[in-house]
Amino acid sequence: MRRASIKSIRPKHSIIVLLLMFTSCGGQPVGSSNLSRSIIGPNVGTLDLLGVAFVDSKTGWAVGDIDPGGGGGAIYQTLDAGLNWRPIARTNEILTAVHFVNLKIGWVAGHAGLIERTDDGGLSWKPQRIERQGEVLNSIFFIDERKGWVAGGNGLVFRTTDGGESWNKIATGRIEDLWAVRFSNPERGWIVGEDGLILSTEDGGNNWVAQSSGTSRALLGLALSPSADVVVAVGEGGMIFRSAGRSNWVQVESPAHSTLDSVAASGSTFWAVGVKGMIVRSTDNGVSFIALPVLSPYDLNSISLADATHGVAVGQRGVTQLLQSQ
Repeated sequence: MRRASIKSIRPKHSIIVLLLMFTSCGGQPVGSSNLSRSIIGPNVGTLDLLGVAFVDSKTGWAVGDIDPGGGGGAIYQTLDAGLNWRPIARTNEILTAVHFVNLKIGWVAGHAGLIERTDDGGLSWKPQRIERQGEVLNSIFFIDERKGWVAGGNGLVFRTTDGGESWNKIATGRIEDLWAVRFSNPERGWIVGEDGLILSTEDGGNNWVAQSSGTSRALLGLALSPSADVVVAVGEGGMIFRSAGRSNWVQVESPAHSTLDSVAASGSTFWAVGVKGMIVRSTDNGVSFIALPVLSPYDLNSISLADATHGVAVGQRGVTQLLQSQ
């Protein structure tokens, strides 16, 4: 079973930065014929990056591991769509997730149950929960400046309705590690986790109901396209699942040959990334996916889309990849 801290303890390797460019070609399914490419971007520090979030076409933040020698870690920012990054704040705890609702207001979450908020674009951070040993928070999501949710190890779910000033624990009745939480509106949301778990809510997270995925393998990433009412989950073994219009979950044929850790959506476009540099992409609301050629063997842990045609993936040893389509 994957543990809640697995993304921060994967084996680390030295990185040879290659500035390569490619285009996918041949054998593309209908609806995925747009030109796609990935470029290896700059290394951002030397520690594993576990979360990335963009709020517009240029501005994003990345978070991750801390130096096991006690040197701490950093919160990074880019102002040019991932071409350059700079450390803007320090952290003494492993951060697994980051989410911003605008250029100023955002949150990070991670180990020891840590949640912090910024109101100045990440330059300074205010703790919003007392740290608790043994708690691991894996995902954080806000629908607006006040309503947000976090999910973590051993079935942990917390909700806020006041921008994080207070967090209320939600009894899910689950013991599985929860890996991702997303909402399409203030009432309707989903969580995915260990053992193929999918939870859904229609009342803002007060109550969660298990939905059948048909798998016992971990589901690690979750993304949705509210305009098309489509939700996509990805996970171990490259598995991809899709639900449209409140329908049951259906497994999608996947071109991935290794675990997918994260998925992001913009409009009808979905990108997913994972172990050993795996990248897949759909331009038809998740009905079909194509695999992009692997540029490097290093795990990609998180992805965020600046818009439908640009995104950034981050991973082991500070590696980044810039994703583009036309």
